[in-house]
Formats: sequence, C-alpha cells, structure tokens
Amino acid sequence: MNIALAGIVILILLLPGIIFNKSYFSGEFSSQYTIKDFFGLLTNTLIPSLIVYVIIGIPITLISGYEYDFKTLLGLLSSNKDTVENAINNVELFRKEIISFNFLMCLISLCLGHGFRSLVLNKNLDTRFPFLRFDNIWHYLITGKFILLRRSQIQLFKDTIQDVDITYVVALVNVAGNPYVYNGALVDYELSKDGGLNLIYLNGAKRKDISNPESEYIDIEGHTIILKYDHIINLNLSFIATDLIYDEDGNLSGIDTRLIE
Repeated sequence: MNIALAGIVILILLLPGIIFNKSYFSGEFSSQYTIKDFFGLLTNTLIPSLIVYVIIGIPITLISGYEYDFKTLLGLLSSNKDTVENAINNVELFRKEIISFNFLMCLISLCLGHGFRSLVLNKNLDTRFPFLRFDNIWHYLITGKFILLRRSQIQLFKDTIQDVDITYVVALVNVAGNPYVYNGALVDYELSKDGGLNLIYLNGAKRKDISNPESEYIDIEGHTIILKYDHIINLNLSFIATDLIYDEDGNLSGIDTRLIE
C-alpha cells in the first residue's frame, strides 16, 4: 500500500466531517476543535462525514446519476500495484465529476456546520442538552446563559436571556501592586490556549483607585480598553436590558436600561 496515497484518500473522505466540525466550532469555540489524539480526531470527523455522505451524498448521486465506486476507492488503498494503477486511471477519467462532487460536499458541510451552530445557540439547545454543550464556560458566564443551566440558582421571572443587550463588567484589577476598579460594557473576550480567560475588552470604561479613599471614577479615553485576566482579582457581571421609550406621537425619545429579572 502506498501510505502517502492512502493518507490523501482518507483525508479527502474525512474532509466533509473536518469542515463541518471546523465551521461548527468556530469563533469563541475554536479551541474545542483542537483534538489531541488520533482516536478523538477520527471519531469526531468520521461520524459527521458519514452523516453528510448519507443525507447529502446519496441524494446528489441520485440526482446526478453518478454512484460511489467502492471498487475504485478500495483499489486506491490496495497494496497491489496493478490494482492501484487501474483505480488511478478510473479517477483520471472522471476527475472533473469527482472534484465537483467533493467540492459540493465540502461546501454543504460548511453551511451545515454554521447552520447547526446557529440553531443550537439561538434556541439555547446547548443549555438544555448536555451533549451539545460547548467546552467554553466563559461563553455561558459572560452571556448570562449559565442562568439557564440546571445547576444555576438564579431564576428569571420577567425577562429571558434573549433580553440581555449589555454585559456590564466591574473588575477589581491589580495595577503595579495597586487595586483599581474598572467599569465598562463588555465588547469581546479572548481565551488562552488552555481554555481559560485571557483578555476582556471594555467600552465606555472608567476606573477608580480604591486604595485612595478620596479617589473618584475617571473616564478612560479611547474606544476600548483591554484587561488581562491574570491581573484581575475578581469580576462582577451585570446583565442589562434596554427598553426603547416613545413619546405620545410615537417618536423615540430615549432608552431605558435595567437589570434583567
């Protein structure tokens, strides 16, 4: 068996599953896509690949009239030189169709991964079904979705998680040995390689030196301030909803902010 050729064939076969997982675990969940062992990589790409081939590949073959040629596929993995050469010749004859088929499968896998990810997040399916839960605890803490988890002791009687418009952060930070309090609206965050919190980005931030009793909050100029988690002593998160206020004529007259409840 030509190990290099066999590796390319296996990679092409697993490519739909790889692309599905890569698109599903994207953005703030990208670190979860990294799999340390070969068995984990195989199981996490083989199963999605099989699903894509069944629900998408079979209809495509029925519509196009082309079928899976398992004889050619096994021939590429064969240790017999003549069998391998015959399989390569068959691939050469239908190279355009094979390339088009695999390109379409990869494109559909990409769309399915993004679509399934959006469905899980928008419907909060990950908070209801543990097997769909993302391995990113900070996503649930920062967005307030941890409230929906069964182990949470917080209940919302008036609002829902979808009503959260702003996550407001109050952070106690060690700055050169002095404690400062930073306030601001959370813009974004980044995780470290081990999955812990690395950086948080705040907008409209203020700070106060709490070691000085006479100190007052000072506005921090600029669009965004970045705080490193290693310097943060503790965090307080508030989840805020915004309500639009209209006058008697139906014109927007202001915006009211409040904690969700």
